[in-house]
Amino acid sequence: MLADLTALKQILPSAAPSLGTGWSDSAGSGDGLIQGAALKRRPTIKDVAQEARVSHATVSYVLTNSPHADRISEETKKRVWEAVRKLGYRSNPIGRALKRGYTAQVTLLIVTWNLARSHSATAMAVSRAAIAHDLQCIVHVADSDYDAELFLRHSNPHNMGGILVLWDSPALMTSCLKDLAAEGLPVIDLLPDSPPGISTVTADREDAGYKVTRHLIEIGHRQIGVICDTTSRAKTSLRKLAGYRRALEEAGLEYDESLIENVTEFGFDGGYLGFARLVERHPDVTAVFCINDPMALGALVAASEQGRSCPSDISVVGYGDAPEACYWRPRLTTVSLSAEQVASRAIEMIIEKRRSGDMNAETVLVPGELIVRDSTAPPRR
Repeated sequence: MLADLTALKQILPSAAPSLGTGWSDSAGSGDGLIQGAALKRRPTIKDVAQEARVSHATVSYVLTNSPHADRISEETKKRVWEAVRKLGYRSNPIGRALKRGYTAQVTLLIVTWNLARSHSATAMAVSRAAIAHDLQCIVHVADSDYDAELFLRHSNPHNMGGILVLWDSPALMTSCLKDLAAEGLPVIDLLPDSPPGISTVTADREDAGYKVTRHLIEIGHRQIGVICDTTSRAKTSLRKLAGYRRALEEAGLEYDESLIENVTEFGFDGGYLGFARLVERHPDVTAVFCINDPMALGALVAASEQGRSCPSDISVVGYGDAPEACYWRPRLTTVSLSAEQVASRAIEMIIEKRRSGDMNAETVLVPGELIVRDSTAPPRR
């Protein structure tokens, strides 16, 4: 065997440098080759602590951005990060997961593809927020309530860092998410009116409905219609309608059910068809609030085809501040969805609940900004 190794080194004399310093001939035999071929030991957190001249706990606090790190000086933190770079230290996510009992993965569950399309900005914002906090984000879109429940029961959610949900259906109330939250899994609902025991981080849609309606009232409108969907998107539609009614009441205007057009069509089609039905029933309507921007753009097209000019004959307002809203003509008045703020607060809530162990349900409502553009103006006298 020794002769074979010696012969190999004679045949490949140039191989030793290319394989690095692990090739050793200090013993004058093949023993050095066998020893040197072993993989280089991976630096540990203890090595980093020794290099930075701090304790093991200090390194852990700095690397995980623990609340304890607030008491560590900037100079010490700098030494820790310099040691990390010098040694090439990399954390071991599997080891950390085994130690704490869950992974750094969060799952965003979206129920129905229609909801996934209308909340694509939120999904992207959640992914970015997760990456910013060194978490992995898995997005799962379920076709139906049944498929969502099946996904939750067949996956292993207890190993996840947390679950965020976009589920605008009464089925959420009876889903197993309540049980998962009760068992200690952070579950964050990104839509309003969550089941008991589940935390909520969402845009303040009632405030949005109020701001839109108050804006239209202040510029002179009294016949204000709403195109919404209280059947398949009840949670979001009803919140906006609540704000609409509150603004009417404050202005001393009577709520008229006939001004509410419920649609089952999604997006652009919903606004286009809904507007036609609304004005057929209520030709005196002077302004329309749509529950999302695609519906509002559909309503604008329908109004134009009927010979109604926007905003001189009809004012139209959307919700969500979609990219095309400011390029349409007229440019659409709308309310920003605050997707980035919602996503950031939701991810931070998951991290905080994991750190503190406090799984009590919380509610955070993020206000949106009313963006007044060209699609709203005082009604014709």
